[in-house]
Amino acid sequence: MKFRVVGSAIACVLAIAVSTPPAVAAPANDAGLFGSADPTYDGVYRQSYALMGLAAAQAEVPDSAIDWLIDQQCADGSFMGYRPDTAVPCPPSDPANFTGPDTNSTALALAALVIVSNGQDAESAAFAAQDWLRQQQTSGGGFPYYPGGKADTNSTGLALAAFGLVDGTQRIKQRAAAFLRRHVYGCATEPQQMGGLPYMAGSLPDALSTTQGLLGLADAFIVRERTQRKAAPAMTCGAGDRATDPKDATARWIAAQITTSGGSLPDAFSPEEADWNSTALGVIGLVATRTSGRATGLAIAALQENAASYISDGTTDRPAALGTLLLAAVASGEDPREFGGVDLPRRLLATLQG
Repeated sequence: MKFRVVGSAIACVLAIAVSTPPAVAAPANDAGLFGSADPTYDGVYRQSYALMGLAAAQAEVPDSAIDWLIDQQCADGSFMGYRPDTAVPCPPSDPANFTGPDTNSTALALAALVIVSNGQDAESAAFAAQDWLRQQQTSGGGFPYYPGGKADTNSTGLALAAFGLVDGTQRIKQRAAAFLRRHVYGCATEPQQMGGLPYMAGSLPDALSTTQGLLGLADAFIVRERTQRKAAPAMTCGAGDRATDPKDATARWIAAQITTSGGSLPDAFSPEEADWNSTALGVIGLVATRTSGRATGLAIAALQENAASYISDGTTDRPAALGTLLLAAVASGEDPREFGGVDLPRRLLATLQG
């Protein structure tokens, strides 16, 4: 199989995406890791987004950062949130206790390794990661967070986005997209739910599930500026009240939420608060659909206004937030070196551990 090298449980997922644990002393093998905060839960997550963001902005991508990610890989090709001692084999995946290798870390690492590949080691690591990840697809086409768990839309969206960078995976992508389509809220539901994705069937649509779903449906990890129509796409439904096109449906939901709020997506646990992580991911997805330019403009303006608080807790910078903002800035045609008054590449590179 060939890689297309391009230019540039939900509470657990959300906690990783929007919070940063307190800073702790890093072990010696963390040279090359972005960020000084405890990487126990988000090491591979933040490293992957940081690498993809720097590559999209055509900024320096340190070899030490790529090497750190490669060293985190388990013997079977998978990745877990963080391995404090890479000399110790990875434990088995345990969906009951949320430990061991997982599909989210593996999908993000795969995407980053394909995008920033700097030689044979990165290419071999990417091949091993995609081989492990493809084995985790369930009979229904979805991907679980941990092998042995139930498939969910977040994990399926990220896996689909990663496979969008890999040639020879059309059947995997078709089945994953079909899984997401079955979970999209249809045209007969409440207007505020139409087009949204729930984490799992039976729950309400949420911003992170829908934006990560759209990342996969729109091949959004191929990040580049695209011309967008101002209007959001129309949503239509067929038999069983299923969305005819899940990409259009999810883009419509995201655009409607952003427009209603004046620029942000709501936090799943505190809807009155903005979820800047999902908002940035939403921008990346919307641009990839070439629609919803009005919503994109509102979101970018809001992200610029709130960039400082999103990327820092007041003490340390968040590499995942910086990397995600880099992707959103590049996709929307903004200058990543002057985004809301922040030089995003410089701030991100300054977090690299020596």
